[in-house]
Amino acid sequence: MAYEAGDLKVFNPSKEISKEIILEILIRHRDALKQARTGELKDQQIEEIKDNQRKINQVRALSLIISAQREMITASRPIIHFRSVQKWKKKNKEDEDREKNPFKEDKNDYNELIKWLNFLKQCTVDILTAERTKTKKDDFLIIENTNEGEFYKLTNNFFDMLDDLETSYEQIYLLMLINKIVSAGIEEDEEKTYKEKEQEAIRRIVDA
Repeated sequence: MAYEAGDLKVFNPSKEISKEIILEILIRHRDALKQARTGELKDQQIEEIKDNQRKINQVRALSLIISAQREMITASRPIIHFRSVQKWKKKNKEDEDREKNPFKEDKNDYNELIKWLNFLKQCTVDILTAERTKTKKDDFLIIENTNEGEFYKLTNNFFDMLDDLETSYEQIYLLMLINKIVSAGIEEDEEKTYKEKEQEAIRRIVDA
C-alpha cells in the first residue's frame, strides 16, 4: 500500500520487535542451511576452505539448523498455544466434551508444533550419540585413509537428517503462517528496521 505525504502509519513496537526477532532467526536458519549444503561459512570464501574442513562445517551446520528451528518454535509457542486452546474450547464447549477430548490428545496446531520439537530433540540426541560412540554406523562423517592422506566423507545419516530438517522447517514455518506469526513475505516486510520506519513516519508528519 502506498502512503501519501501526511499519512501516518501507526506501528506496534512489540509487534515490530517480535517480527525482527523472528526474521533474525530465519536468516540464521538460511545461513546454516547453506553451510550444511556447501560447507561455506558466512565470513569465509568457499575457495579458501579445504575439502575436509568443508565437510566438518557441513556436519556442524546440522546443530545450527536444529537450534534455529527450536528458536522458531520457542517464539511461536505462546501464540499457537493460545489460538489452539481457543479453538479447542470452542469445539468442546461442555466439560464432558473436554474430558472426552483432552487438549493434549486433540489434533491441533500446538500439539503438532510440540511433535516437531520432540523430533528436533531426538536429532540432537542422535548427533551426540554419534560423537560418543566408537561405531561408525551412527556417524555423520567418517574418515577414510588413502595414499594421499585422510579423506573425510559424509554418510547417508548426514543426508537423511538434512532432508528431515528441511521437512521440519517447512512444517514449522507452515504452522507459523497459519497462526499469523509470519507472513509469506516476511523478508520483504521487514527490509526496513523499526528505526527506519520511525524516521519515515516523522518525515511524513514534517512534510504534511
